[in-house]
Amino acid sequence: MIGYAKQTQTAHQIKTLQDLGAKVIVLDPYGQDGRYAALSWQGQQVRWQDQDISPTQINAVLVCAQAPDIPTEAAFRSTQHQHLNWDNWFQHYGLQRDRSDTLLSLLLMYEQAGIPLFNPPSQTLLSRRKPYQVSQLQAAGCQLPATLITNNPAEAKLFIEAQGDCIIKPAAGGSLTLSANQLLEQNALENLVAAPAILQERIHGEDLRIIVVKDTVVSCAAVGVPAGTIDFRGEQNYQQGKITYQEVSLPRLVELQCRRAAALLGLTYAGIDLKHTATGDYYLLECNSSPIYLDVELKLKHPITEALCLALINSA
Repeated sequence: MIGYAKQTQTAHQIKTLQDLGAKVIVLDPYGQDGRYAALSWQGQQVRWQDQDISPTQINAVLVCAQAPDIPTEAAFRSTQHQHLNWDNWFQHYGLQRDRSDTLLSLLLMYEQAGIPLFNPPSQTLLSRRKPYQVSQLQAAGCQLPATLITNNPAEAKLFIEAQGDCIIKPAAGGSLTLSANQLLEQNALENLVAAPAILQERIHGEDLRIIVVKDTVVSCAAVGVPAGTIDFRGEQNYQQGKITYQEVSLPRLVELQCRRAAALLGLTYAGIDLKHTATGDYYLLECNSSPIYLDVELKLKHPITEALCLALINSA
Protein backbone atom coordinates (compact mmCIF):
# COMPACT_ATOMS: atom_id res chain seq x y z
CA MET A 1 0.00 0.00 0.00
CA ILE A 2 1.22 3.47 -0.86
CA GLY A 3 -0.18 5.90 1.70
CA TYR A 4 -0.09 7.37 5.17
CA ALA A 5 -0.78 4.73 7.81
CA LYS A 6 -1.94 7.37 10.29
CA GLN A 7 -4.62 8.69 7.94
CA THR A 8 -7.97 7.35 9.18
CA GLN A 9 -9.27 5.91 5.90
CA THR A 10 -5.91 4.34 5.03
CA ALA A 11 -5.62 2.81 8.51
CA HIS A 12 -9.09 1.30 8.07
CA GLN A 13 -8.10 -0.14 4.69
CA ILE A 14 -4.94 -1.66 6.18
CA LYS A 15 -6.88 -3.29 9.02
CA THR A 16 -9.53 -4.63 6.63
CA LEU A 17 -6.89 -6.17 4.36
CA GLN A 18 -5.17 -7.74 7.37
CA ASP A 19 -8.50 -9.08 8.69
CA LEU A 20 -9.01 -10.67 5.28
CA GLY A 21 -5.67 -12.44 5.62
CA ALA A 22 -3.45 -10.21 3.51
CA LYS A 23 0.10 -9.29 4.45
CA VAL A 24 0.32 -5.51 4.09
CA ILE A 25 3.48 -3.51 3.49
CA VAL A 26 2.95 0.26 3.76
CA LEU A 27 5.20 2.68 1.90
CA ASP A 28 4.88 6.20 3.28
CA PRO A 29 5.55 8.48 0.28
CA TYR A 30 5.93 11.60 2.40
CA GLY A 31 8.48 10.66 5.04
CA GLN A 32 8.47 11.73 8.67
CA ASP A 33 10.07 15.07 9.56
CA GLY A 34 12.34 14.89 6.55
CA ARG A 35 13.47 11.33 7.25
CA TYR A 36 12.85 8.76 4.56
CA ALA A 37 12.99 4.99 4.82
CA ALA A 38 15.94 3.21 3.23
CA LEU A 39 15.35 2.16 -0.38
CA SER A 40 17.62 -0.02 -2.50
CA TRP A 41 16.72 -0.85 -6.11
CA GLN A 42 19.02 -2.90 -8.32
CA GLY A 43 17.60 -4.42 -11.48
CA GLN A 44 14.42 -6.25 -10.48
CA GLN A 45 15.41 -6.44 -6.81
CA VAL A 46 13.89 -3.77 -4.55
CA ARG A 47 14.14 -3.45 -0.78
CA TRP A 48 12.31 -0.96 1.43
CA GLN A 49 13.05 -0.82 5.17
CA ASP A 50 14.67 -4.27 4.91
CA GLN A 51 11.54 -5.67 3.27
CA ASP A 52 11.67 -7.28 -0.15
CA ILE A 53 9.22 -5.40 -2.38
CA SER A 54 10.52 -6.76 -5.68
CA PRO A 55 7.81 -7.40 -8.30
CA THR A 56 8.00 -11.14 -7.66
CA GLN A 57 7.05 -10.55 -4.02
CA ILE A 58 4.09 -8.20 -4.56
CA ASN A 59 0.63 -9.48 -5.47
CA ALA A 60 -1.32 -6.21 -5.67
CA VAL A 61 -0.93 -2.52 -4.81
CA LEU A 62 -3.43 -0.02 -3.42
CA VAL A 63 -2.29 3.54 -4.19
CA CYS A 64 -3.79 5.91 -1.63
CA ALA A 65 -1.28 8.74 -2.07
CA GLN A 66 1.62 9.82 -4.23
CA ALA A 67 4.87 11.42 -3.18
CA PRO A 68 4.56 15.20 -3.60
CA ASP A 69 6.58 16.50 -6.55
CA ILE A 70 7.15 19.97 -5.07
CA PRO A 71 8.67 21.06 -1.73
CA THR A 72 6.35 20.41 1.19
CA GLU A 73 5.69 22.39 4.34
CA ALA A 74 8.62 20.59 5.98
CA ALA A 75 11.01 22.36 3.60
CA PHE A 76 9.90 25.76 4.87
CA ARG A 77 10.03 24.64 8.49
CA SER A 78 13.66 23.69 7.97
CA THR A 79 14.68 27.38 7.95
CA GLN A 80 14.79 29.78 10.88
CA HIS A 81 12.06 32.13 9.64
CA GLN A 82 10.20 29.55 7.50
CA HIS A 83 11.32 31.34 4.34
CA LEU A 84 13.20 29.86 1.39
CA ASN A 85 15.22 31.82 -1.15
CA TRP A 86 15.32 30.62 -4.74
CA ASP A 87 18.49 28.54 -4.39
CA ASN A 88 17.22 26.75 -1.27
CA TRP A 89 13.78 26.21 -2.75
CA PHE A 90 15.25 24.73 -5.93
CA GLN A 91 17.43 22.38 -3.89
CA HIS A 92 14.39 21.13 -1.96
CA TYR A 93 12.48 20.88 -5.25
CA GLY A 94 15.18 18.71 -6.78
CA LEU A 95 15.22 16.37 -3.79
CA GLN A 96 11.44 16.09 -3.69
CA ARG A 97 11.30 15.42 -7.41
CA ASP A 98 13.88 12.63 -6.99
CA ARG A 99 11.67 11.01 -4.33
CA SER A 100 8.51 11.43 -6.37
CA ASP A 101 9.99 10.14 -9.63
CA THR A 102 11.57 7.13 -7.93
CA LEU A 103 8.28 6.05 -6.35
CA LEU A 104 6.38 6.65 -9.58
CA SER A 105 8.97 4.61 -11.49
CA LEU A 106 8.56 1.77 -9.02
CA LEU A 107 4.79 1.77 -9.50
CA LEU A 108 5.23 1.84 -13.28
CA MET A 109 7.56 -1.16 -13.02
CA TYR A 110 4.90 -2.99 -11.00
CA GLU A 111 2.33 -2.13 -13.63
CA GLN A 112 4.54 -3.37 -16.46
CA ALA A 113 5.10 -6.59 -14.53
CA GLY A 114 1.34 -7.20 -14.58
CA ILE A 115 0.74 -6.54 -10.89
CA PRO A 116 -2.80 -5.20 -10.28
CA LEU A 117 -2.73 -1.59 -9.11
CA PHE A 118 -5.71 0.32 -7.76
CA ASN A 119 -5.18 2.60 -9.62
CA PRO A 120 -2.52 2.13 -12.33
CA PRO A 121 -0.13 5.11 -12.40
CA SER A 122 -0.18 5.26 -16.20
CA GLN A 123 -3.89 6.04 -15.98
CA THR A 124 -3.95 8.30 -12.92
CA LEU A 125 -1.25 10.47 -14.49
CA LEU A 126 -3.77 11.20 -17.24
CA SER A 127 -7.08 11.19 -15.37
CA ARG A 128 -5.83 13.66 -12.75
CA ARG A 129 -5.34 16.25 -15.49
CA LYS A 130 -8.74 17.90 -15.29
CA PRO A 131 -8.84 19.43 -18.79
CA TYR A 132 -7.90 16.06 -20.29
CA GLN A 133 -10.53 14.31 -18.17
CA VAL A 134 -13.21 16.74 -19.30
CA SER A 135 -12.31 16.28 -22.97
CA GLN A 136 -12.33 12.48 -22.70
CA LEU A 137 -15.66 12.35 -20.88
CA GLN A 138 -17.24 14.75 -23.36
CA ALA A 139 -15.93 12.72 -26.30
CA ALA A 140 -17.43 9.58 -24.78
CA GLY A 141 -20.88 11.20 -24.64
CA CYS A 142 -21.13 11.66 -20.87
CA GLN A 143 -23.47 14.47 -19.83
CA LEU A 144 -21.27 17.26 -18.49
CA PRO A 145 -22.06 20.93 -17.89
CA ALA A 146 -21.10 23.31 -20.69
CA THR A 147 -17.37 23.87 -20.19
CA LEU A 148 -14.70 26.36 -21.22
CA ILE A 149 -11.01 26.09 -20.33
CA THR A 150 -9.30 29.43 -20.83
CA ASN A 151 -6.88 32.08 -19.60
CA ASN A 152 -8.59 34.72 -21.72
CA PRO A 153 -10.78 37.05 -19.60
CA ALA A 154 -12.73 38.20 -22.66
CA GLU A 155 -13.63 34.62 -23.63
CA ALA A 156 -14.59 33.89 -20.03
CA LYS A 157 -16.94 36.90 -19.97
CA LEU A 158 -18.60 35.80 -23.22
CA PHE A 159 -19.06 32.27 -21.82
CA ILE A 160 -20.70 33.62 -18.65
CA GLU A 161 -22.99 35.86 -20.69
CA ALA A 162 -24.05 32.89 -22.80
CA GLN A 163 -24.49 30.37 -19.98
CA GLY A 164 -25.77 32.60 -17.17
CA ASP A 165 -24.90 31.21 -13.75
CA CYS A 166 -21.36 29.74 -13.89
CA ILE A 167 -18.64 28.34 -11.66
CA ILE A 168 -14.85 28.47 -11.94
CA LYS A 169 -12.16 26.13 -10.63
CA PRO A 170 -8.40 25.64 -11.11
CA ALA A 171 -7.36 23.65 -14.15
CA ALA A 172 -5.23 21.43 -11.91
CA GLY A 173 -7.83 21.11 -9.13
CA GLY A 174 -6.87 21.32 -5.49
CA SER A 175 -8.98 24.35 -4.51
CA LEU A 176 -12.64 25.04 -3.88
CA THR A 177 -14.99 25.88 -6.73
CA LEU A 178 -16.11 29.53 -6.82
CA SER A 179 -18.84 31.59 -8.45
CA ALA A 180 -17.54 32.90 -11.80
CA ASN A 181 -20.30 35.51 -11.81
CA GLN A 182 -19.08 36.97 -8.51
CA LEU A 183 -15.53 37.14 -9.84
CA LEU A 184 -16.82 38.91 -12.93
CA GLU A 185 -18.63 41.47 -10.78
CA GLN A 186 -15.44 42.04 -8.79
CA ASN A 187 -13.36 42.43 -11.98
CA ALA A 188 -11.27 39.51 -10.71
CA LEU A 189 -11.54 37.55 -13.96
CA GLU A 190 -8.73 39.72 -15.30
CA ASN A 191 -6.41 37.54 -13.21
CA LEU A 192 -7.10 34.65 -15.58
CA VAL A 193 -4.23 35.82 -17.76
CA ALA A 194 -1.86 34.23 -15.23
CA ALA A 195 -3.10 30.65 -15.80
CA PRO A 196 -6.00 28.76 -17.40
CA ALA A 197 -9.03 27.83 -15.33
CA ILE A 198 -12.10 25.69 -15.92
CA LEU A 199 -15.40 27.54 -16.26
CA GLN A 200 -18.63 25.58 -16.31
CA GLU A 201 -22.32 26.20 -16.44
CA ARG A 202 -23.50 25.95 -12.84
CA ILE A 203 -25.82 23.00 -12.33
CA HIS A 204 -28.25 23.46 -9.46
CA GLY A 205 -29.40 20.34 -7.68
CA GLU A 206 -28.51 17.53 -5.34
CA ASP A 207 -24.85 16.58 -4.84
CA LEU A 208 -24.24 12.87 -5.31
CA ARG A 209 -21.04 10.97 -4.56
CA ILE A 210 -20.68 7.57 -6.26
CA ILE A 211 -17.97 4.98 -5.60
CA VAL A 212 -17.13 2.49 -8.35
CA VAL A 213 -14.98 -0.59 -7.70
CA LYS A 214 -14.17 -3.02 -10.52
CA ASP A 215 -17.03 -1.88 -12.76
CA THR A 216 -19.55 -2.03 -9.92
CA VAL A 217 -21.26 0.88 -8.17
CA VAL A 218 -20.80 0.03 -4.48
CA SER A 219 -22.11 3.30 -2.99
CA CYS A 220 -24.31 6.19 -4.02
CA ALA A 221 -25.00 8.93 -1.49
CA ALA A 222 -26.67 12.31 -1.57
CA VAL A 223 -24.63 14.86 0.38
CA GLY A 224 -26.81 16.84 2.78
CA VAL A 225 -25.58 20.41 2.26
CA PRO A 226 -27.71 23.58 2.25
CA ALA A 227 -29.36 24.55 -1.02
CA GLY A 228 -27.22 26.96 -3.00
CA THR A 229 -23.89 25.49 -1.85
CA ILE A 230 -21.39 25.75 -4.70
CA ASP A 231 -18.79 23.29 -3.40
CA PHE A 232 -19.87 20.99 -0.57
CA ARG A 233 -16.21 20.46 0.42
CA GLY A 234 -16.17 24.03 1.73
CA GLU A 235 -19.38 23.69 3.74
CA GLN A 236 -18.72 23.98 7.48
CA ASN A 237 -20.60 20.86 8.53
CA TYR A 238 -18.79 18.82 5.88
CA GLN A 239 -15.39 20.02 7.07
CA GLN A 240 -16.30 19.27 10.69
CA GLY A 241 -17.59 15.80 9.91
CA LYS A 242 -21.16 16.71 10.83
CA ILE A 243 -22.66 16.33 7.38
CA THR A 244 -25.45 13.83 6.78
CA TYR A 245 -25.96 11.56 3.79
CA GLN A 246 -28.90 9.80 2.23
CA GLU A 247 -28.66 6.56 0.31
CA VAL A 248 -30.03 6.92 -3.21
CA SER A 249 -30.50 4.64 -6.20
CA LEU A 250 -29.35 5.64 -9.67
CA PRO A 251 -31.30 4.98 -12.84
CA ARG A 252 -29.74 2.13 -14.77
CA LEU A 253 -28.43 4.34 -17.58
CA VAL A 254 -26.85 6.81 -15.13
CA GLU A 255 -25.16 3.97 -13.27
CA LEU A 256 -23.88 2.71 -16.62
CA GLN A 257 -22.51 6.18 -17.37
CA CYS A 258 -20.58 6.16 -14.09
CA ARG A 259 -19.12 2.74 -14.80
CA ARG A 260 -18.21 3.79 -18.34
CA ALA A 261 -16.56 6.98 -17.09
CA ALA A 262 -14.32 5.06 -14.67
CA ALA A 263 -13.44 2.49 -17.34
CA LEU A 264 -12.74 5.18 -19.93
CA LEU A 265 -10.22 6.81 -17.59
CA GLY A 266 -8.64 3.44 -16.75
CA LEU A 267 -9.69 3.60 -13.10
CA THR A 268 -10.37 0.33 -11.30
CA TYR A 269 -11.58 2.33 -8.33
CA ALA A 270 -13.07 5.81 -8.52
CA GLY A 271 -15.17 8.44 -6.79
CA ILE A 272 -17.57 10.21 -9.13
CA ASP A 273 -19.39 13.45 -8.38
CA LEU A 274 -22.79 14.01 -9.98
CA LYS A 275 -25.42 16.71 -9.84
CA HIS A 276 -29.08 15.61 -9.86
CA THR A 277 -31.40 18.41 -10.95
CA ALA A 278 -35.02 19.03 -10.01
CA THR A 279 -35.99 18.07 -13.58
CA GLY A 280 -34.41 14.62 -13.18
CA ASP A 281 -31.22 15.20 -15.17
CA TYR A 282 -27.84 13.88 -14.00
CA TYR A 283 -24.62 15.76 -14.78
CA LEU A 284 -21.19 14.26 -14.28
CA LEU A 285 -18.84 16.77 -12.65
CA GLU A 286 -15.60 14.82 -12.25
CA CYS A 287 -13.92 11.51 -11.44
CA ASN A 288 -11.43 11.11 -8.60
CA SER A 289 -8.83 8.34 -8.65
CA SER A 290 -8.31 8.37 -4.87
CA PRO A 291 -11.63 9.36 -3.28
CA ILE A 292 -12.30 10.08 0.39
CA TYR A 293 -15.33 7.99 1.35
CA LEU A 294 -14.99 6.75 4.94
CA ASP A 295 -17.54 9.19 6.38
CA VAL A 296 -20.16 7.88 3.94
CA GLU A 297 -19.26 4.28 4.80
CA LEU A 298 -19.58 4.81 8.54
CA LYS A 299 -22.83 6.78 8.41
CA LEU A 300 -24.67 4.75 5.75
CA LYS A 301 -23.05 1.37 6.48
CA HIS A 302 -21.99 1.02 2.86
CA PRO A 303 -19.30 -1.71 2.67
CA ILE A 304 -16.98 0.33 0.45
CA THR A 305 -13.70 -0.68 2.11
CA GLU A 306 -14.65 -4.35 2.15
CA ALA A 307 -15.58 -4.23 -1.55
CA LEU A 308 -12.32 -2.46 -2.38
CA CYS A 309 -10.14 -4.80 -0.36
CA LEU A 310 -11.85 -7.95 -1.65
CA ALA A 311 -11.45 -6.71 -5.22
CA LEU A 312 -7.76 -6.06 -4.57
CA ILE A 313 -7.20 -9.50 -3.05
CA ASN A 314 -9.17 -11.26 -5.77
CA SER A 315 -7.15 -9.46 -8.44
CA ALA A 316 -3.85 -10.66 -6.97
